[in-house]
Amino acid sequence: MNIPKTIDDFQKEFYSSIDLMDKIGDLRIRQLIDRLDKVTDEIIVSTIIKIFENANRPNTQYIDQKYAGIILNKLKPKTEIDLNIVLKSTIENWNKSVEEFPLWLKENYGFESLKNTLSEFDSQKLNDIQTEKIKTMKWWLKI
Repeated sequence: MNIPKTIDDFQKEFYSSIDLMDKIGDLRIRQLIDRLDKVTDEIIVSTIIKIFENANRPNTQYIDQKYAGIILNKLKPKTEIDLNIVLKSTIENWNKSVEEFPLWLKENYGFESLKNTLSEFDSQKLNDIQTEKIKTMKWWLKI
């Protein structure tokens, strides 16, 4: 396993690790996580966002996002990507059981900023899924 140098490298290693869990357990994903301290926050955050956006792996969506959340929780990568952009791209596909994602958003963007942005989202015309996800995110954050 190589240290990921690009978003595509990271994504490929991540999904390969998840897909091997039936055979070797979580050994490979733990090894990948241990190597991520040598990867830039930009690559980590961009890849994790892509994982939360990805609707093409419905059978592994929860486990994909759970391990993406574990990475966020362990490494606490920082980003300046606009919070609105992150929420718009991830909210519909985010698995509500993955509490690490909203907790990382709070840590990265700050409680007040996240609270205000979620309130702005609430005032927009959202579909039922988005409305439910925003409600759950607020519950995780105790807003």
